[in-house]
Amino acid sequence: MDDFESLSARICADFDKMSDFDTREIASGGALYRVFYIKNLSSRDMISRFVLSPLIEFGGRGSVPDAVSQLAIERIASSVDASAAILSGAAVILSDRGEMFSAMTKNDDGRAPSEPETENVIRGAHEGFTENGGANAMLIRRRIKSTHLKKEDFSLGGDTKTEVSLMYLDNVVRPDVLEMLKRRLGAIKINGIIDSGYVEMYIQDGKYSFYPTVGNSERPDKVAAKILEGRVAVIVDGSPVVLTVPYLFAEGFQVAEDYSKSPFYATFERILRFFGMIASIVLPAVFLAATDAPELFGGAFADYVKRAEEGSGMSLFAELVLVFLMFELVREVGLRMPKAVGSAVGIVGSLIIGDAAVEAGIVSAPVLMVVAFSAVCNFLAPPYMNSNVVLRGVLILSAGFFGVVGLASATVAVVAAFASKRSFGTPYFSPLLPFNSSGQGDFLLMLPIWRQKYIPTSISGKKIVRARKKRG
Repeated sequence: MDDFESLSARICADFDKMSDFDTREIASGGALYRVFYIKNLSSRDMISRFVLSPLIEFGGRGSVPDAVSQLAIERIASSVDASAAILSGAAVILSDRGEMFSAMTKNDDGRAPSEPETENVIRGAHEGFTENGGANAMLIRRRIKSTHLKKEDFSLGGDTKTEVSLMYLDNVVRPDVLEMLKRRLGAIKINGIIDSGYVEMYIQDGKYSFYPTVGNSERPDKVAAKILEGRVAVIVDGSPVVLTVPYLFAEGFQVAEDYSKSPFYATFERILRFFGMIASIVLPAVFLAATDAPELFGGAFADYVKRAEEGSGMSLFAELVLVFLMFELVREVGLRMPKAVGSAVGIVGSLIIGDAAVEAGIVSAPVLMVVAFSAVCNFLAPPYMNSNVVLRGVLILSAGFFGVVGLASATVAVVAAFASKRSFGTPYFSPLLPFNSSGQGDFLLMLPIWRQKYIPTSISGKKIVRARKKRG
């Protein structure tokens, strides 16, 4: 009995001044039990039906596991383990014999799977991940029914004890990628993991990764497809965004809906996305640099730009910087405003401010057109949208201060940095650099699914058949 009271006192001491901590005492058949749990974190209905009622009915006539037989139950050795179990949503049962057990009664009520707003499609699955890590793993298992699909769990965060799970196909994934990922996860030392973004910052390549080296998605079908190609999915409980590694530059131009369209149209769209993104980065800087070398312009267009600039009291460089910052400010305001008015504020703000700036002679129409076109094209590749804004600004500054030579030097430096970049040991520009012929069928060019015979060798490191040729 002394052990019973001392263990009970130690558990209650850990949860002192916690109003949602609850204790229930049951005397049945000459036996005494105490049940500890946190209200709302644990399901009160499950505790009542599967813990309290069975203990009242069968208590004293057998062991706790025999009575609480409808729940996953484990023996606990210490009060420290008991507190950890309670914080995980379990109900801890303490008997007067000094035995402790945890029964999983976690309240899984939460948001039902719904279509992700950031990755919506016309044709394809319309369900997305939720904040429940276990449910997210289930959504992946529904799509990959294989005994090779493995799931490993980790606990990260000194205070949050956030559950992080890895899912992968053990017959496809590269062992070195898996080991590297586990090593990076094991090196995470932080008091709390609130979102998958925390994990992403720790496991990405390099201390300061300018472009993403870790993929992310809210779509189960997209993550399942990446796992089938040999990637590892990282599921963080509490976040609807699942991470995938390795991540290649080419993935930014691939959309889940591409695989439901005509390969000809999908190829056209990918090429459009690629060159549209390039235009969004370099067009303002090229426009600025070309004014220092008029021969790069056509004669008629050069004259038009010159006439338009005559009414402006600012230099072309100052105009570009001003309009660039203006568009980014309006975009940020539109994102931070409530959804009901955000898009309207962004559109109206851009139109009114842009038109007023041209009418007042602060900026010229060509500058406004170039920056606006670049800003619109930036949305063609959402994974690189934020990085492209910064890179566009760097190129504008290079062209403004050093002209064509500065722009060319900055461009070469950027390309060289990309060429040497890697994600978990995989070349970032693969299958372009180094060139891999088997991967070209799903880069800018998209072949029909039945023509994509092998999964990407740059990801799996193995020549694994994915599809057989279509007959007839």
